Amino acid sequence: MKQVSTQAQVSREKAVFNAAWALARARENLAELYGWVLAGEASSWIDPFLLARAVQEALEEVRALALVFADLNHFDQSVAAFLEEARLEAARILREREADQPEPRPAGEEEVPF
Repeated sequence: MKQVSTQAQVSREKAVFNAAWALARARENLAELYGWVLAGEASSWIDPFLLARAVQEALEEVRALALVFADLNHFDQSVAAFLEEARLEAARILREREADQPEPRPAGEEEVPF
């Protein structure tokens, strides 16, 4: 009988892309958490805890993907190369997101519709 694998085949490029999105989410969550710390806006301990847990899970996902695609003969170098590719892709994603957002208007300046 022929056995059918139920595991999905994921290419390295797709894994780097998934890792980049996880890093982008982690960075955004860290920025929000840092803002809470600076402003003292967190009203309870649960919100920062849940946000920190989401950051940890995203980083664990990235680490797992890096380990899956690691070359055993050059383990350190291959993991570092994967993480660097994911970091660069995450930076590109975040840069595109920031470019898509409209610039904030100075206080007191109103938009006049024509």
